[in-house]
Amino acid sequence: MAEALDAGVGIDGVYAEPGADEALLRRCTEAGLEVVPVAEGALRKVLDLVSPQAIVAVVRQAPATLAAVLADSLERRCPVIVLVGLQDPGNAGTLIRVAEASGCAGVVLTEGCVDVWNPKVVRASAGSVLRVPVVEGAEVPGLLEAVRSAGLSTAGTVVADGLPPESQDLAGAVAVLVGSEAHGLSDYVQSAIDVRLMIPMEGEVESLNAAVAGSLVAFEAARQRRVGGGDQAIN
Repeated sequence: MAEALDAGVGIDGVYAEPGADEALLRRCTEAGLEVVPVAEGALRKVLDLVSPQAIVAVVRQAPATLAAVLADSLERRCPVIVLVGLQDPGNAGTLIRVAEASGCAGVVLTEGCVDVWNPKVVRASAGSVLRVPVVEGAEVPGLLEAVRSAGLSTAGTVVADGLPPESQDLAGAVAVLVGSEAHGLSDYVQSAIDVRLMIPMEGEVESLNAAVAGSLVAFEAARQRRVGGGDQAIN
């Protein structure tokens, strides 16, 4: 709720159970918002959360377009995170949060991904979903064509036969594709992208959580922007 107020998004309704944070209630009132009291436990019945906060808001989704996100990536020379078939809300929300923290232009969710306004996604994003441009429902072939036409390079996370992120130049405008938890990126996507990235690991671990892998690539790109690029340009 506080994140929504700070972000300045349109708020259509506020609902509060007994025990809601008094300071937050005052902020809502001072902002001219009507707070509707509801019975204790009511929010848990309507939200897909085990322990929702005692105050929630209905906010208007900020419009974002693929063209605008790609243009911003080119202008600021920063990545776009693309979630391909990612269905776990915790992973999706985390990567939206990572996109903001690592300076990405936005996040694109393809068809088959979790709903970005799933309450678990919103919670995992820690408010970033209110500030980061998010595009939903992109078709993979059309998305790849749009990315190429805009002039971005493409990189995707894989579990085998990939290159270390630090060995590739991720400092510019690049679409970083992260696949689903169960299947990763399809053979079609892997054959269509410029470079496949694999996180070097030790021990018996076969793969990383999708959000962890995507986070490592996003922050490697941020590191390279600070120091001037990786070892080899993506062609």
